Amino acid sequence: MSGFGVFLAIATAFSWALGCVVHTTASRVVGIPAVMLIRQPLASVVLGIFCLVMGDLWLPSLHLFWLAAASGVFGIIIGDACQYAGALTIGLRPAQVCQSLSSCFTALFGSIYLNEYIGLQGWLGMFVATCGVILVVLSEQRDAHNPPVSSKQRNKGVIISLLAAVFVALGIVFSKQALQEGIGALPLAFYRNAISTAGIWAVGLAFGAIRPAFGNLKANPGILKLFPLGCLFGPAGGIWLSCVALDYLPAAVAAMLIGLQPIALLIITGIMERRIPAPNSIIGSIIACTGAAILLLR
Repeated sequence: MSGFGVFLAIATAFSWALGCVVHTTASRVVGIPAVMLIRQPLASVVLGIFCLVMGDLWLPSLHLFWLAAASGVFGIIIGDACQYAGALTIGLRPAQVCQSLSSCFTALFGSIYLNEYIGLQGWLGMFVATCGVILVVLSEQRDAHNPPVSSKQRNKGVIISLLAAVFVALGIVFSKQALQEGIGALPLAFYRNAISTAGIWAVGLAFGAIRPAFGNLKANPGILKLFPLGCLFGPAGGIWLSCVALDYLPAAVAAMLIGLQPIALLIITGIMERRIPAPNSIIGSIIACTGAAILLLR
């Protein structure tokens, strides 16, 4: 097990937690379509510049291109859209309870498509870590942004968030397969974002979402300052980190460590709000870290 890969996966969890806070905040003001339509082109440009500077912008084979495309479509276009829709429906933290199951879905898909062996200790570690994450999220219900919802809305939000976990897992598995077959982490991150940009804009044009989205942005120009920060921690820097982590770790291990995102969110919001986490949150964090240790030491 690569210590550097473990560090990068945990760094990805913190990066994605920050990006999720920023993009969820923006989505509440201008809507999910506007966020998706702006952040993806911005991330593609940033990653494209890095690829050019580092001489790593090469045209992959058709097979690798389709793997990167599948990763972008499942992980970014569908997965992120479901993630934000779930967060807006039932709140950011409750949605993350469902999304914490993505490591289990990744392990399942990885064993089927990548022939990755998890073993009994590996499954035990993921189960313990997931229980810890769920305890943290359930104990952190003081989020003022959690909307009041009916039972029907709550069920809808849970289903959407579970779908986000499934599609994010599929995106991770396709990314891992592309890395195993020779594409670099940086060009993979670029192609994932570039293909997602084309797909998101095509869907936006087909459903007439472009004009309303930019109308919302025009009515709320102050929200634009959030996009560079969200891009840095989300689709640009965050995805790049995740691709590098996947290059060093099995898909299931990387997904589980990245799935510690609620723990990262707990630390970040604790610092931002200058408050001590609830006792159950601290216990849940210890349980989650224990589960991660069981998985890593198998």
